Parts: sequence; structure tokens; C-alpha cells
Amino acid sequence: DILRRGTLVMINFSQRNLGSNDAPLIRSAILTNPQLAVLKLGYNNLGNVGANLIAEAIHVGGGLIMRRSGSVGGGNGGDSQSQQLPLQQQQQQYRHHPSLSVLDLGFNNVGDEGCTSLANLAVARNPSLATLYLSGNAVREAGALALADVIAAGCGLTSLHLTANRICAKGVKGLMRSIAEFDVTMQMAQQDRENRMALEEEKKKRVMKSNNGNHTARGRGGEGGEEQDAILDSLELGDGDGDDGPDDFARLSGFKCIKELHLGGTNMESTGCLSVSNMLLTNLSLRVLCLSDNGLNDQDLSLFSQSISRNRQLPLETLRLSFNKLTCVGVETLMNAIWGSKTLREIKLDNNQIRDRGAQLAAVVLTSVELEVLDMGFNRLTIVGIKALMKSLAENCSLLTLTLSGNVLDTNASKAVSYALAYNKTIQKLYVDHCSLSYAAQRHIAAGIVSNSKLALRVMSGFPLGAISVTLGLPGAMENWTNEQVLKFIRVMWDRTRHEREDASSGEMTSTIGAPEASVNPTSVNTTDKEEPKSGPSDPATVVAAAKGAFEALGDAGGALLLTEEPQRAISDTSPMVSSDAVMLEKTPSGTVRVPSLNEYPHEHFHTSNHETAPLDTSVSHASHASVDSLCTANGKSCPETPVDPEAKKRNMEWLRLHYRSLNEIIQLPYVYADLLQLYRYFYSSGEVDDEDSVHDGMPPPGPGFNLGTAPSPTPQKMSGLQRKISYRGLDIIAGGKSSMTIPSSNFSHASESSSKRRPMSEDESMQPPANKRARSGKPRIDYFPRLKALVESCLSSSKQTKALILLRQLKFVETTMFQGSNPYCDQSLQVEPNEPTALDAEIILIDMI
Repeated sequence: DILRRGTLVMINFSQRNLGSNDAPLIRSAILTNPQLAVLKLGYNNLGNVGANLIAEAIHVGGGLIMRRSGSVGGGNGGDSQSQQLPLQQQQQQYRHHPSLSVLDLGFNNVGDEGCTSLANLAVARNPSLATLYLSGNAVREAGALALADVIAAGCGLTSLHLTANRICAKGVKGLMRSIAEFDVTMQMAQQDRENRMALEEEKKKRVMKSNNGNHTARGRGGEGGEEQDAILDSLELGDGDGDDGPDDFARLSGFKCIKELHLGGTNMESTGCLSVSNMLLTNLSLRVLCLSDNGLNDQDLSLFSQSISRNRQLPLETLRLSFNKLTCVGVETLMNAIWGSKTLREIKLDNNQIRDRGAQLAAVVLTSVELEVLDMGFNRLTIVGIKALMKSLAENCSLLTLTLSGNVLDTNASKAVSYALAYNKTIQKLYVDHCSLSYAAQRHIAAGIVSNSKLALRVMSGFPLGAISVTLGLPGAMENWTNEQVLKFIRVMWDRTRHEREDASSGEMTSTIGAPEASVNPTSVNTTDKEEPKSGPSDPATVVAAAKGAFEALGDAGGALLLTEEPQRAISDTSPMVSSDAVMLEKTPSGTVRVPSLNEYPHEHFHTSNHETAPLDTSVSHASHASVDSLCTANGKSCPETPVDPEAKKRNMEWLRLHYRSLNEIIQLPYVYADLLQLYRYFYSSGEVDDEDSVHDGMPPPGPGFNLGTAPSPTPQKMSGLQRKISYRGLDIIAGGKSSMTIPSSNFSHASESSSKRRPMSEDESMQPPANKRARSGKPRIDYFPRLKALVESCLSSSKQTKALILLRQLKFVETTMFQGSNPYCDQSLQVEPNEPTALDAEIILIDMI
């Protein structure tokens, strides 16, 4: 039923054990979902039969809706008829799917037959399909040549993945010839368009000049005007060569040149590499090129480098040459070719035969090229090459990822790595797996990491950083933390230290301003105002003290809240080997993309709408329909709904209607780790109040949601450094506190008025940690929302902190806005008003939104 709604924008059925029998179901999904943009079917066994059906579905696009409006039949007959029509009318006759831009059929046992069908039906003259992933199939020369033919004629492909297909030198040569020809065609068409525009401008100028001349000549007798008309007629600037049709650039509108080309493991050898080199001589579009695992040697790389050096307009950004037979000789020619490149950002040279000379050349190139990714793993580097790289890394400001895995790092080499990590401010990922690191080498690297007060490192592999950091004097709880948690703690630690220094500096400035004029020391004021943290490693005593203070500030929840977020990636770029919670995504009428619900619409609704618009093909049997349930089990989580009183449901819907916009704006707030820490402590502390509190206000005490004093520290003032770091814009909006910041919606005004009505506290009471004020039962607030608690803990355990923060922010907003003058964290039997909202109402509202 979900596949038949017609609202899906993404289908991810990778690793679902699909076969050719499931292909009709996928075909029907393509036909009935005109908004479908991403179709990922990797790591199945669809074969040529599945590829043929999918290609046919993409070719006919919108199913029966297109058939009713179209006047020309599909298939071979339509193609032969279209060959006799002008180029623009041919393109209009192709009825491709209007939205599908990413098609992933990798590792599906697709051969030449399936590849040819995809080329002729799905790719040929289709401006929508931009990414075709066919890696790991059984495509040979015939399939590659079929793709070459359609690329030469024009299509919308910008990314082509043919890795691990044995298309050999002949197939690569055909592809390179077609890519080069079409790229030159597009360049000539664009130049022709520019020339036509220049001629049009010239014509306009001459017309304006002739009009002025006509007025002057007519004033003299009219003979001059006739001469000007004759001159203009002889120019014929607007007609070009006399053709009345559009120019070449207009006829090629919608078609694109290849920008990403993945040919790793294609068995191209030297002949195929020569074809790639010839293509690069004239190409002005290619940005990503992968030639890994092709047996290339230094001579091949030398010819390749010559092409790059001759074509300085090539916008190459990523070059992958892994798993070849390259040595320092070939690397030298490559580094000379890319020297001074303004576009190159990634080079991968891992698993070759490169020695120290190649590492030294790469280190020199880092001074002229703003590389972001450099992979020198599994080569033959020693201390000489490592030292050269590390010296360059210490001063580099562009490199984000460095891989040294598979190269032996002895104690001296590890000292060089430690030096670079202590000074570098930009690198985010470092891989040192299988480097034979001794205990002393690990301590050196860890010392360099923890001593860098401007550390940007987020990912490091090779050894457990937490266990080694403990031996350097850092808190013992870090021993069981992951490397990502340890790195995040180090960054938080130095941020806290930096803000404490700022607080101290601002305090000194305030006291100096308030002091008598005679006691002011201008020299000390200027020194304090201009003082900046020094660059380089901090001394061990400062590191240990900063770590101790930060660990005390985090409290008991520190380890859980230091879980790192997975990097955000586009859906089309995610690996099919990584399981996803979203098997399908749909687009609602309001434009929101979400995971479809199995129980949102009645079953009869789908059958009615499908029969009215685009009924499924009769080839889809009941067996195929049964496959829908098996494919959608990842979305269909059985969760029985709690029975709700009709009046309460109506009241909740009215509240949600008034505050829906505000809840949506909360989703757009930026991620702030300190907000998550505060809200976590607030909802995981007791929410019930004693009788004295209830007499004054009926609201729960401020609690740790508004103060970071819940850490097991006897002095809450130690938290001031971490408080300084918080961006209170998002938290004030959610908590309803008064703030000078702009409030996203007027719906927050009521929350601001109600949340400020709290019982005034004496000085002695305010100094006590709010966590000590527990109710008799000690039940945490989050326990009143069991389903939301399960969702929050699931997000925290799976490193999805952003989702957890959104839930807690929304829950805090609902609590502050809905429970005005009432306490939801108490026995529900004590309710005075029958229509008083409860914690169950708040939970139902947020569950419905999710």
C-alpha cells in the first residue's frame, strides 16, 4: 500500500535479498510514484531481468497518465519513428520518469543485456537521471559500449560508477571517446551561443544607429534613409547561417557532461589509461576520477600527468589511484603536474609502492595545493617520510583527513606525529591502523592530542585513546570511552578552559573600571585585553587540571552525552552496506519529507486512488503484493495506541493546531551540546514538589533544566565556565524564559509569561544543588513519558544526539506551554479539574507529530 500512494521520494531496498521475481513490484513502484528521486537497490540479485523491467519503467515514466497524454507508442517502433523527426521533437517523445535522479543497481549480477537496456531506455536522452551506480556487476565491453553510444548522443548523467566491472581497455576506450566528444560538443555549443548573443548585441547597436541616421536623412530629403536600409539588409546579422531553428546549445538543453567517473578495477591496463589521458586533454567538466586497482605503473602515470599539466582548466577535485604499482618516480611526475592546482582537494595513493621520496614530495605539495584528504596508507614509508609529512602538517591549515595506516611508526616517528597533532588546528580525521605502535608510541601520540588547546580532531583509529589518556593523568572513567567520546571531551575541556579565562579577563576589566583613577595601571589593562592563548602544546599540569574540572562539570551523564553524531550525508551518497532506519521516504502535501506510516490512510483509500489515476500493471501478481509487507517491515513497527478520551483528543488537536508552527521551528534550531546536557539533567531528575511549593505556584521548581548545578560537586560555581559556552537562544525559547533574542513565533508569548512565575528563593536555598530537592518517590520527570523516554534513550545509544535534543526541546516547550498553573509530575488521581491536561496528553501530542 505504501508503494502505491504516489508520494514516495526515496526507496532504499539495498541488502533485501531481492531477486528477479521482485522486479515487477519495483517496476510498479516507479510507475506510481512520479516524485521518486532516489532508488537504491544495491547488493541484491535482480540480474538482467530486473534491470530490463526497471529500465522500461523509467522509460515510460508516469505510467498510464503518460500513455493517455502521449501520441507516440513506446518500444522500438517509437524509436524508429522518432529518428525521422527533428532533434527537439525526439526529446519530447521520450517519456522518462520525471524525477528519478539516482539509480543504484550495484552488485546485482547485471550483465551486458541489462546494461544495454538501462543505456537505451533509462539513460538515453534522459535529462533527469544524474547518477548511475553499476559497480560490482558483470558488465563487459558490450555494455560499456552501449553506455558510450548514449553518452555521445546526450543524456543527463553526471556520475557514472563502473567499478569492478571487467570492461577492459576496449570498453574504457569507447567510453573515453564518447565523453570527450560530447564535452567538446557542449563547449562548441556554448561558444556558438555566446557568438550569437554577441551578434544580436551588434545588430541592436546598428539598428539604433541606423534609426538615428534615418531621422537625419529624412530631414535632408529621404535619400540617405534608403541607403541605410540597403546596408542593413546586406548585413543579415540576425539569421546566422540562415537556419530558423534553435541553436545547438538550446537543443542540448537539459543534457550534462560527466563530472564523476569511477573506473576502479575495470582491467583497463596501460591502453585504457592512455585513453583516459587523451580524454583529459580537452575535458573541462570532470571533477572526480577513480582509477584504482588497474595495474597502472609509473609510465602510465607519467602520460596521465602530462595531460593534467597541459590542461590547466581541468576542474579535477578528487583523484584516486589506490591499489596500483606506483613508485616515487610516478608520484614525482604527478606532484609536478598538480603543483599550484586551485581545485584539487583529495588524493588517494594508498596500497602502492611509494617510499620516503614520495612522502617528501607530497609534503611539499601541501604548501601549494589546499588538499583536504591525503591517503598514503599501506606504502613503504619510514621515519624520513613521516617527519617530512608531519612538519608540513603542523603548519597546514587545509588538510582535514590524513591516512598513515599500514606504515610502521616507531617511537621517533610517533614523536613527529605528536608534534604535528599538538600544533595543527584543522585536521579532523587521522587513521593510524596497523602501524605497529608500541606503548610508548601510543603515549606520545595521545600526549600531542590532549595538549592541543585548539584541537579539531574528531576521528582517530589505531589504538584506544581513552586507556592511554588515563596513563597521562586524565580521569579514569575515560578508559572505557570510545575514541570519538575522548576527542569530544578534549574539545569540551579546552572550550571550558577558554571561557573561564574570558570570564576572569572580563572580571579584571570590570574591577579596573570601577577602581579609582589613581590605581589604574594602563599597562596591565592592555596586556589583559590583548592576551591570547599560545599556539602549541600546553604543559601537563594545565592539561590535567582542565580535564579534572571538565569531568566534574559533566557529572554522571558525561559518558552518555559525549556520544558523537554520525556525519550528515546526502541520501544518494550513503553506503548500501549501512542499514538505514528509513527504508522509504515520502513527501507530504505541505512539502515535508518523512518516513511513511503504515496506518495513516485506510486501506480502501489506496485502491480507490490507484484505480482512478494510474492503476498498477496486471503483471504484478498477488505474490508480488505480498512482498510489500516483507520489504516494509523496517517501517512498520507494531506499537499499540493508547486509548484516548474523545474530548481530550479534541483538546489536544486544538492545542497542536495553535502551536504546530512553534514546534516545527524548534526542529530548525542548531545543535548545542550544552542544551542537551541541561535538558537531560532536567528530565532525568525528580519532578514532584512538596506541599509548600504547590501552595506558592503549582509549578515545578526551576531544577537543573535552568542550572548546571546538578553535577556531584559541592560548589555549583564551578559550572560557570561551561555555562558561558551555551547558546541560550534555543533554550530560552523552549523554556519560555524572557530573552532579548527574537522569538520565532508569537505562540511563545504565553510560555514566557507563565514560566516566569516562580517562588522567590532565598540566598541559602539558591546555593543548594536542585538535584538534592527530591520528591518522596524520587520519580524522574521523563518516567511520566515512557514512549518518549524510549525514543530519547534509543537516539542517545545510537549516536543520534540531534534527534534526542529535538525531542527534549519539544517536550520542554509542551510542558511549559500546556501545563500553565498545574503540575503534571504527580499522581493523576489528585487532579481537581477534569479537563486539566496530563503528561499523557503531552506524550500523545509529540508521538503524533513524530
